[in-house]
Amino acid sequence: MTKRNKKGNILLMVFVCICFLVAPTLMFMCECCLQIVARSRAQSVVEAAGLIAANDLSKIIIDDSHYGLVSLSNYPPIGKGTCAPDGEPLPVTGINTLVGTVRQNAIVAQELQNAQMSFLVDRDKDALDQSIEELNATFSECLKSSAGNNSKKDKWLDIQANPITPTEDVENFLRKNLPENVKIESIKLTNGWLEGEGDTTIRVPQPASLAQISNTTSNNGSYRPFVNIPAARRNFNFAGVGAKSSLVSSSAFRAADRKHICSIVRLECVLKLESLGKIKIPFYDEAMNKAYCVATCQPFAMPDSGPKGAMTLRFTGGPVAGLRSWSDFLRDGTFRDNKVTTYDAVGGDYPLDAEARMLQSSPAVVPTTSNQFAEHFYYWLRNGHTKPRIDAVIEMVNAQFQSGPNEIYAYEFANDGAISRRIISKDPFPIGVTAESQYSTIADTNVQGGIAPIIIFRNDVKNLSRENGGKHCGQPLTGYPLNWCELSEYGGDPHVAVALGKGRLGTHLTIVDPTGAASTEEAINDPNFGLFKTFNGEELFSQPRRSFYSGGLALDIEIGGTSAATTPTMENASWSKLPGKRII
Repeated sequence: MTKRNKKGNILLMVFVCICFLVAPTLMFMCECCLQIVARSRAQSVVEAAGLIAANDLSKIIIDDSHYGLVSLSNYPPIGKGTCAPDGEPLPVTGINTLVGTVRQNAIVAQELQNAQMSFLVDRDKDALDQSIEELNATFSECLKSSAGNNSKKDKWLDIQANPITPTEDVENFLRKNLPENVKIESIKLTNGWLEGEGDTTIRVPQPASLAQISNTTSNNGSYRPFVNIPAARRNFNFAGVGAKSSLVSSSAFRAADRKHICSIVRLECVLKLESLGKIKIPFYDEAMNKAYCVATCQPFAMPDSGPKGAMTLRFTGGPVAGLRSWSDFLRDGTFRDNKVTTYDAVGGDYPLDAEARMLQSSPAVVPTTSNQFAEHFYYWLRNGHTKPRIDAVIEMVNAQFQSGPNEIYAYEFANDGAISRRIISKDPFPIGVTAESQYSTIADTNVQGGIAPIIIFRNDVKNLSRENGGKHCGQPLTGYPLNWCELSEYGGDPHVAVALGKGRLGTHLTIVDPTGAASTEEAINDPNFGLFKTFNGEELFSQPRRSFYSGGLALDIEIGGTSAATTPTMENASWSKLPGKRII
């Protein structure tokens, strides 16, 4: 009997093992490696798509009936989709800027112990809560809208009136950039907030001793998002936004609720990865071809840029005892009122527009002179957003007046948080105007020493929205010439202007015609007319609001009848006969 060769059996066994064990294992491992590479590439593409959705969220603008145009990010007044009835673009205010403004003014009202300012803070805080609720609902609805839904394309717009379609943008990006073997099965976009993470771009108020913050509510000098940061017995919560859109931890994501500004975007994708191998692996489960990719992103917010409106204060007869500082204005016992009357401007800017007129209003609470000073002061601070330091506001209130008759105090917000107070000899706002849908007050009152002043308040920044703010929507009125902030006869120069964020150096704009030819009918009707150019003289893509260059006038207070009672003067208790070379 012939003996069998054992070496042949081993060779056969090795061959069988290679065919049925080693080869399939290698094929499976190769397929898995290819799948891992494809999943990794897919995850990177999904993360990039999530950043696109976050960018879209920062571009959405709501038209709030109290605060005007509101978004996650601030935008300067340059967008053709933001125009006011006067034809000029409006700025867009970031929601965190609004939260920071109301919170800071709550602290100011508490420090000054002023009940009227505290009342106005409460009113703005209620409106802020409604704005947050509307913004959250807008985010949720926009992210849930399906791609290709043309009926909703014009519902959410950016500052240039371009439609915002996050789902469509995400889907288009994925289809263009995913590997060929990766197909989209489903896309889901949601918004929410982060627990213990996130950023804001809003600096805490200064000085820190008055900011009412702690280590748990601030980070590197900025507010923390998604945590309660109380101030003056009120609760405040900031959105999570950064200087640019960024990826954040998915494990920290929490579903949207009513307690937070739900600014965080979560993108969930189910992808199908087709086999890359030419030879199909037996018993391969197709469920293994599906990939679940998640990206959680924090949107961006641009800084609150551009100069704010100025406040002018005029003593036609010079300061007198009892009216030596803003603290006197705000004190309840300073004035003994004869009559305080409030008016609303309707039909246009009074007295510039032919159809404009002043209608006496009937406030629910009888106004007093001190309350009117507090109210107008509050709205000027609100127009400055978070720019002023709290101690600068207190210092301004306590500073003594030293001007002579018919001199003009101009109060402006500086870049470093200080409040500039200058006496300007020439008036860039020579006509006393109350803007349409804004209001004026005339106070006939008495102070110590037998002085009986007539005080006129003109407030152009109280009502901010297109719905309630008239044709300028609560924006400061443009001065003339347009570059008055840089001219010595108006108390300015380029170096003073840049410290206030104004002028060529402050706005990085070049003005073509300082006399304001854009206000003429010919210039307005000429779409190619460019009042401003870039810092280097190049054409701008979009023209900004004219008051953007020098800040404009937010409100004006004129005090007449402040000469001593025994001194013969031409002043009397008639607001139409106040001296000062102004058109009233």
